[in-house]
Amino acid sequence: MCCASTTPYRPGLPLEELLSELGRLLEERRLGERLVCRYLVDLADRVGTRGGVGPYADVYHLARAELKLGVRSTRERVRVGRALQVLPAIEQSFVQGEIGFSQVREITRVAKPEDESAWLAAAKQLSIRQLEKRVAEASGGRGDKRARTAEPAEVRWPTPSTVEVRLVLPAEIWAQLSRAMESVRRASEASLSDAEALEAVAREALARASEPEGAADPSRTVVLYECRDCRRTELETGTGAVELDDGAAAALGCGHIVRDLRTEGRVVQRGGQLPAATRRAVKLRDRSRCRAPGCHRRRYVDVHHVVPQELGGEHSRRNCVCLCSTCHGKLHQGLIRLEGDADGELAFFDASVVAREGRAARARRSGERMPHGGSSHLSPSAERLTRVMGERGGWHVDLLCEASGLGAAQVACALLELELAGVARRTTGGYQRCA
Repeated sequence: MCCASTTPYRPGLPLEELLSELGRLLEERRLGERLVCRYLVDLADRVGTRGGVGPYADVYHLARAELKLGVRSTRERVRVGRALQVLPAIEQSFVQGEIGFSQVREITRVAKPEDESAWLAAAKQLSIRQLEKRVAEASGGRGDKRARTAEPAEVRWPTPSTVEVRLVLPAEIWAQLSRAMESVRRASEASLSDAEALEAVAREALARASEPEGAADPSRTVVLYECRDCRRTELETGTGAVELDDGAAAALGCGHIVRDLRTEGRVVQRGGQLPAATRRAVKLRDRSRCRAPGCHRRRYVDVHHVVPQELGGEHSRRNCVCLCSTCHGKLHQGLIRLEGDADGELAFFDASVVAREGRAARARRSGERMPHGGSSHLSPSAERLTRVMGERGGWHVDLLCEASGLGAAQVACALLELELAGVARRTTGGYQRCA
């Protein structure tokens, strides 16, 4: 809690004035925190003396209704305010900005007039985590660990989509959990919050629990890929594939499981849980990398159905593809779309194409005419393809990439745009420009 200043916000302040303003506001906040704690004590004493004020049963009821303060916040500040009445050195140090409210809150749990100076020195020297531990030790926090940690977690829902959890853990378990969170942070390509790190730890644990025994996952085992035609062997690593000579490949693969990716996991099945053989084959085929263009992340990869099961999608290699959790989430949010054969060629479409498709569908439902034939409505990539295609047909994506110099994702998006605009159409022999 802090006291809001009546001074209006002034953007674009010079550096010196900006620092001065921040210092003034922080000083106001410290003074306000101290006065709030003191006045809440006065309020608690007055309400307690009279047995309630009007319709309010106690100070917590009154503070919640009139001051919009929660019960926990009010109780904590009343406790701090009572402690400051007999701890003037700590109060003065707080007002002068030598220690913050977090330190005051901790040391007032245990400080007495006779040891006030010692706790004040500890607050100035120790980090907040070290101070919390020291206070816990001084307040008898070394009691029956089994009894305290056996209590169920306290769960509160601040919003319909977030949950606040409070639980007591033994120090060694917290150390292990912190280490696991730090491990996934180091392995992540982006910075992770505590919630995201916990999610990553949970996902890895669930992935190990759901992985069938003996399954070959390139991200967790040593996997060799051998070409049946040229007999060359690659070893999949975290930074890409490395080609091995015959002796090294034979030594690494000696006595281990051999799976033929031409037949592995091709069984078509609908409904129920994704078969372990299909999941394993999809991960082996995609090398446990996200198939989205420009992504190729190896961590937190899911197996996704190209055609959803509720729309008749089957459990097969052709209909299953590896996507990282980020791209998977974008797909289910409608920000990207994909179609095609996962065993062959997949086309990914970004949000602009998805939005364009939505406008086209709405136009068809309302009977509006879509732009037809005119290039003024086409993107630069689509314009380039129309010039490249000319009058001939039989254009495939790879040929268009080579002829236009565009990437596969750009060509796929441009072709969809041309189809929607009626400039090109797809035939059994490839794409052809409409007359």
